[in-house]
Amino acid sequence: MTTVIDERMARIKEIVCENFELETDEITEESLFIQEHQADSLKLIDILGAIEMEYSITIDMEELPKMVNLKATYQVVAEAAGW
Repeated sequence: MTTVIDERMARIKEIVCENFELETDEITEESLFIQEHQADSLKLIDILGAIEMEYSITIDMEELPKMVNLKATYQVVAEAAGW
């Protein structure tokens, strides 16, 4: 049985994978976007925008450096969304 957290994490992972052009099995909750997936700041901004649209929230750009992997990205999104 999946939880709401699992569903949200899965959707965030889909958004990240779409932007990085990766398959979902190529990224883990802990794999680092920049070091392991060669992400640059523009890709991270694209992900931020896609997440904001998906969840109808606003995430302060100052939070971007915290979004280093899926787990940290989920935490930033959860805080912004009030989950």
